[in-house]
Amino acid sequence: MRITPLYRRALLARAAACVAAPWLAGAAQAIDLRGRPVRLVLPLAPGGAMDVLGRGLASELGQRLGTNVVVENRAGAGGNLAHELVAGEKPDGHALLLTSNALVANVTLFEGRVRYDPIRSFAPVSIIASTPAALVVRSDAPAADVAALVRQARGAGVSVGTPGFGNGNHLALVKLQRAQGGDWVHVPYKGAGPAVVGLLGGETDAAIVALPAALAQVQSGKLRALAVLQGRRSPITPEVPTLAEAGVALTLDTGWFGLLAPGGTPSDVVERVHQAAADALADPAFRAQLGRQGFETVGSTPQAFAQQLRADVAYFPPLLKSIGARVE
Repeated sequence: MRITPLYRRALLARAAACVAAPWLAGAAQAIDLRGRPVRLVLPLAPGGAMDVLGRGLASELGQRLGTNVVVENRAGAGGNLAHELVAGEKPDGHALLLTSNALVANVTLFEGRVRYDPIRSFAPVSIIASTPAALVVRSDAPAADVAALVRQARGAGVSVGTPGFGNGNHLALVKLQRAQGGDWVHVPYKGAGPAVVGLLGGETDAAIVALPAALAQVQSGKLRALAVLQGRRSPITPEVPTLAEAGVALTLDTGWFGLLAPGGTPSDVVERVHQAAADALADPAFRAQLGRQGFETVGSTPQAFAQQLRADVAYFPPLLKSIGARVE
């Protein structure tokens, strides 16, 4: 959830990557992933923010690794099906996972039912991007702003769709309910795409999803964004206020999307994939594409990503238990 000072280290990380380029080039020659396709497993259904990011990333990685990178959507159990699948794959670089901080949160939310360890079961490659969540309603909804939606929750109640359990969207909803009171019914979907479809179809009153998942519908006028759930407005939707500007002061965290390999993957394979991801994120055309879709590129080192995971492992259990978040 929290992005540790990765942004401040981004320039240093890129500079370090340039210094290490000759060594990494040698590693790239030693590692050959071209024998068979690489699977990029996503823990959510098609159509959401992670799916958009994953398909773009797969194309870029494929070009740089010299092989096909095939996206495989494995939605279910709050992302645990995908997490457990990749954790059990052969650590040879041919199975990768693109996921969010649900990787860590689910260990507490599904306590005793998760068959992976967020640290030992994976080899971090890179945090690829971050993006704010957005609170959205249909354009014809009676709630024209966050204050009106809060009043609705305190009255008749509000049903809110999210991309499942354990992600920043779900946790933002839990925090919103505890801070504002009222009846906020969580409706978990198998991804942001289905959550948006459910909202458009009238299954829910609102949704909290990553901004890229709802951006096209907001821009077309089918959905109305009431707030972005971060401390500053998004440059993609500068007209949409932050939650604080909309009158609700909450401590919210920026979500990350990170690339991992199975635990035990050799360091030279991790570096090969990391270099391919770094090259992709350094490409102006790809960065511009992600920006238009509502993402902010990060491109951390494996070491910085490992540090983020350790920080989240320390952060999530007390947070989740303090707000009573648990999946029965």
